[in-house]
Amino acid sequence: MTGNGHGRHISQRPLRRRRSLLYAQLGRRGPRPLPPHYLRGFRQRQRSSSYGPLLQGLAILSLATLLFLGGALGAAAAAGFVGWANITENLPSVEQANGLPFATTKIYDRNWVLLNEVSDPETGWRTPVGYQEILDHITRQQEDPNKPHRAWIFDATVAAEDATFWSNVGFDPAAIARSFVFNLQGAPSSGASTITQQLVRLIYPEQIGFERSYMRKVREAVTAYRFTQHYTKEQILEMYLNNVYYGNRAYGIDAASMTYFNKHPWDLTLAEAAMLAGLPQAPSLYDPVQNYELAKARQRYVLDQMVKEGMITEEEAEEAYAQPINLQVDTNAHQVFHAPHFVNFIRAYLEQRFGAAMLYQGGLTVRTTLDLGLQERAQQIVAEHIARLAPWDVNNGALVAMLPWSGEIVAMVGSADYYNDAIDGQVNVAVRERQPGSSIKPITYLAAFEKGWSPGTIIFDYNKRWPLPSQPGNAYAPVNYTGQRYGAVSVRTALSNSLNTPAVQALDFVGVQTMIDLAHRMGIRTGLWRGPSVYGLAVTLGGGEVTLLEHTNAFATLANNGRYVPFMPLLEVRDGQDNELYRHNRASAYDQGEQVVKAEHAYQITSILTDNNARSMVFSPNSPLTIPELGRPVAAKTGTTEDSRDGWTMGYTTDLVVGVWAGNTDNHPTRGIDGVQSAAPIWHDFMVAAHTDPRFAETLAGPDGQPIQPEFPRPPGIYDGPVCAATGKRPTPGTRTINEVLVRGEGPTLPCNRTTPEEAADLRAALADAARSRNFTSRGLQTLYEYAAAVRIGR
Repeated sequence: MTGNGHGRHISQRPLRRRRSLLYAQLGRRGPRPLPPHYLRGFRQRQRSSSYGPLLQGLAILSLATLLFLGGALGAAAAAGFVGWANITENLPSVEQANGLPFATTKIYDRNWVLLNEVSDPETGWRTPVGYQEILDHITRQQEDPNKPHRAWIFDATVAAEDATFWSNVGFDPAAIARSFVFNLQGAPSSGASTITQQLVRLIYPEQIGFERSYMRKVREAVTAYRFTQHYTKEQILEMYLNNVYYGNRAYGIDAASMTYFNKHPWDLTLAEAAMLAGLPQAPSLYDPVQNYELAKARQRYVLDQMVKEGMITEEEAEEAYAQPINLQVDTNAHQVFHAPHFVNFIRAYLEQRFGAAMLYQGGLTVRTTLDLGLQERAQQIVAEHIARLAPWDVNNGALVAMLPWSGEIVAMVGSADYYNDAIDGQVNVAVRERQPGSSIKPITYLAAFEKGWSPGTIIFDYNKRWPLPSQPGNAYAPVNYTGQRYGAVSVRTALSNSLNTPAVQALDFVGVQTMIDLAHRMGIRTGLWRGPSVYGLAVTLGGGEVTLLEHTNAFATLANNGRYVPFMPLLEVRDGQDNELYRHNRASAYDQGEQVVKAEHAYQITSILTDNNARSMVFSPNSPLTIPELGRPVAAKTGTTEDSRDGWTMGYTTDLVVGVWAGNTDNHPTRGIDGVQSAAPIWHDFMVAAHTDPRFAETLAGPDGQPIQPEFPRPPGIYDGPVCAATGKRPTPGTRTINEVLVRGEGPTLPCNRTTPEEAADLRAALADAARSRNFTSRGLQTLYEYAAAVRIGR
């Protein structure tokens, strides 16, 4: 289920959040009085009542008498009159009743759709649910004829375990005496423990004791009596239902209801409630999965007890017993595993941030940033396109989508099929290091802009060679993907068309370490740490390793005009007591980000990556990198690694940044397919789906809930200014000019007809190469000659 969640049934919200939501819907602020049915035989305790000491004395007297009789008849008379201090020594303080020390963590998407439940591997599932909460749901369901109108689990539990629960003082002297007599006769016990006694034995095992003795029974009864004086019957029943074991790793009634019937306790039918209420006495024996006939017999007993206590009629009991039981153990809610790669990523993230104990036992309520509807659409698009790429030996793909201004991850596809072992589907490629190919080039040019270049700066694309210090006599000579040379090209043309030699020229200009430092500032925090000598100049062509997640984060920095906002998978986290452990401050996320790059320089990169006309020299005007149906600027950059092992497409709008990888998890080569053919169609289709499907409009909205403006904001230092068309320098009278996106106070400084010594040497080398090579395009030759004419350097 997807959408914004406002119209969602209240039971899909986390249990701890429902009460306030229900009160708001029912128009009241607090719990309702109990209906008469639940008050039968129950009298609210008054702690200041003068009858308290009398009741306590009578209770103790009855216990002491029983103990005395037991001692006399059992040849242990001396033990019968133990002092009160000895009986109560080291008994637990009933003010501390925390129950079982674990609860199930639940992970939701941003719209409160359950993604997964994280159980304690040593115990099982447990989600505490309130007594009043169950009643509130029943009240709300009374208008629905298909929903139960009574909380059957309360009556069924009382009938099965303690018929006098609402009236006893925590123990039942008559039942204890009856059990004692049966034991003397050698007969089985008739079951003397009340619900309260079972509860105190469950939550105070060490203090009450484990031995089977009358002394332990007295200590248990005294504690149960004190418990009854301190807590209401509703509180006691709530604690019991939340702590008792129901089998199949289900602790507490909500976990049991979900485990066996995939529903919450307020949705249980009479038949289902009667079956669950019969389990705590012997969960393994009465397990309906393994021993269905015994479970039905136990259900019959519970229903008979309910008839005996006047809770239901004979006809209702017969109808419930005849009702088929639809067990859901194999498909219960605990097996919900939407967005598996993201869920596993969240588990690791939570464990690192809050510790393993909190993850597995803390009962966390985790609202993530993921939009499950967007996630499922992304998964579908990835799977469909990867299937299409099978002839090129591409069997896997990954996608990450995030909101650039807040860092929120709204989709994470780690593989084309999580359950396909043939492609190592359970490996989350989104967080595995891969070589990014040319998709990392924008970072190189951004570093060059910081050092004085602009989009109009001219670079020479020719057969340039760089000596390799580690390999004397050898040289590094990059070639373009097309195998052609393009002469004197501007940065705009070089980057938008992903030319290789100009990119290496740019890296040589800024330095390898400078480029890597900028990559780290922009969001690639775990990759590229092996040192510049390891990567060398090839790093600008993707000769290093990055994760898709962090690479997407770096492109988000571009979308933010140079402001780095770290990725964030969480919106809020609350512990088992509903205390807030974390909340993502969406309103200030952007302001708290770090301006790691001058906004004007980042905007210049965006200007290039959104320029479809500029990239048409190599990429067709109708490539998947352009999305005219959106009617807004869309930035995009592809990448392909050696032997076409990895295909990438990274891109963004003002409200969404998306990174896509396609290839093979085991890194074997594909059959010569590049990033624009493999990853770009996935990127294109997802971008269209995210921006045109109205279901996702709220997710892509800004912090104020309004759509973000589609145009990238122009920083104040940006202006459109003329540059010399031939050299990219400052225009001089009579020269042909073109407009370029420039930064005030920067821009070209030399006039059109002047060069630096380095530029002059490069030009002569390019002209010499053009004279002997046939790899230059005709337009490439022309640009070289125009440059040479402008600066008066002969061929």
